[in-house]
Amino acid sequence: MTDGQTENVAAPAAARPTAAVEARSKGPGIVQIAIVVAILGGGVLLTASTSNVSTVSEPGIRLVEGKPFLVEKLGDWEGGPLQGLTDAERKILPADTEGVRRIYTDKNGNEVYCSVILEGSDVTSIHRPELCLTGQGWKFDRERVEGVPVIGTPNGVLRMTCIDARRTIALPHGNATETRAEFAYWFVGKGRLTPYHWQRILLTTKDRVLLNRNVRWAYFLIYAPMLTERDGEVQKRTETETVQLISRFIQDIYPTLTPQ
Repeated sequence: MTDGQTENVAAPAAARPTAAVEARSKGPGIVQIAIVVAILGGGVLLTASTSNVSTVSEPGIRLVEGKPFLVEKLGDWEGGPLQGLTDAERKILPADTEGVRRIYTDKNGNEVYCSVILEGSDVTSIHRPELCLTGQGWKFDRERVEGVPVIGTPNGVLRMTCIDARRTIALPHGNATETRAEFAYWFVGKGRLTPYHWQRILLTTKDRVLLNRNVRWAYFLIYAPMLTERDGEVQKRTETETVQLISRFIQDIYPTLTPQ
């Protein structure tokens, strides 16, 4: 997406507001792509060259005993066991990286996966979510930014990157099936909120180069399958219905994520 794109956010309804999609342009040209790549590359180099920053800011999320936390119950949602980083994740991430995850289920049996990663002094703790998802076999059909009306966010809207994705799963006897899902993510720093990885890099570079400060960014990832099980029957959901489910979950959980 380019900076020239506009965002259309629906006015909150009396009951539950739904997400609104940013208008999409025809796509950036070669020159625009080259400029963005150059800016990101320069930002990465500058960030790497300022690894000795002396100040680390407070994170922009709620911590419990110095770590991110996801509450067990909220609204109609009930959370499963709280899990931290896996052994495999700890082997590849910087030692001061923190992370938690839960799977939430509402009274209708809808499931939503929520994960939080908080970086430490090393900026390599967080990267573009698309890299991990592609490595897990997911293919993307559509990617865009949507706005969800949420109290306590800039202009009352949380902007998140949404991805319609699909993955082929191997079955016994040489068979296979395709599963589809919706992913949504955004980044949070102290006084900062963005759905864009490139913007996080630019803000990080600015803080480290000009202010000698490292912002502890947190990355939120929400995942929901495009299906649900009711009365023993599996029913498919559309992309719009799945985004609405994620939006409802975010509206419930967001107040518990901000610093008290």
